Amino acid sequence: MRQSRIGEFELIRSLRRATTIPHGVAASVLAGIGDDAAILKPRPGRVILATTDLLAERIHFNLTFTSYRQLGYKAAMSNLSDIAAMGGAPRFLLIALALPPRETPRDVKAIYAGIRAACDPAGVAVVGGDTSASRTDLFLAVMVLGDATPGAVLRRSGARAGDRLYVTGTLGDAKAGFELLQTRKRTNAYLITRHLMPTARLKEARRLADGRLASAAIDVSDGLAGDIRHICEESGVGCLIDARTLPLSPQLLAHAQAHKRDPIAYALSGGEDYELLFTVPPAKVPRVDTLVRLQQLRATAIGVMTPSRQGLRLVGVDGAVGPLTAKGYEHRFG
Repeated sequence: MRQSRIGEFELIRSLRRATTIPHGVAASVLAGIGDDAAILKPRPGRVILATTDLLAERIHFNLTFTSYRQLGYKAAMSNLSDIAAMGGAPRFLLIALALPPRETPRDVKAIYAGIRAACDPAGVAVVGGDTSASRTDLFLAVMVLGDATPGAVLRRSGARAGDRLYVTGTLGDAKAGFELLQTRKRTNAYLITRHLMPTARLKEARRLADGRLASAAIDVSDGLAGDIRHICEESGVGCLIDARTLPLSPQLLAHAQAHKRDPIAYALSGGEDYELLFTVPPAKVPRVDTLVRLQQLRATAIGVMTPSRQGLRLVGVDGAVGPLTAKGYEHRFG
């Protein structure tokens, strides 16, 4: 690696000091940063889950309104969310950076500080990665390894017609926050924070998995309309979503009203909320509803899965039923 402002070996030594292994996972890390590969010990009776994301500057993030710490936090949290959506427990993280000449050791340490802020509460250990040079833009590749009980893994393919559809938290906040950042109007701290520093629903996912309550799940990273399509396609079912029940925050409603926009559109098409979208078989709906009523699970019933021939449909705010035409976020190449 050739960089004028950051020495590779000193950087590695510095990052090794900054990524001490959390006590709860230390017994599973036989070797971390400092060797050619980490040596990790899986827990007996568990399967390994693996996920990765590549983040490119000016495509996935903009450093004009995202700090390096926020970038590291969100990069880690989005991957923790993927493990949560599978009903697993995230345990280890690796990160590779391609650094342009402008970046300083302080910038890199801030990225790692953000990663630690996301990982430490979840007991996730940063066990390795790589650094390289980039001519102009910053690139981050994050990989998270987790584990789960084999019979409790949540997949997109487990939904069946008649299953109830739920989502955690509120929808559309992150997209509204992104709009505010783009226009440089920091008038709603809640929405901005929801975009820059989302929360992976780890506790909710574990409760669903451990109780064998959900039949399928996905995290809402590409928007509700896009992500429900993934469940429907993988499970071979349709869906009927009731727009009147979609959970919307007061802050989003105020933002939509101020800009004369439809808040439902934010909920359906807005990405990066990282809420958990999941289906529940009819026999287990009473148990889930009890958890919701006791405030042990923050989730809202928003629809039902239907036979595939009925397609994807939406009950509008006026009660009329029509096709779900809204699209989620989709990466374009070329």
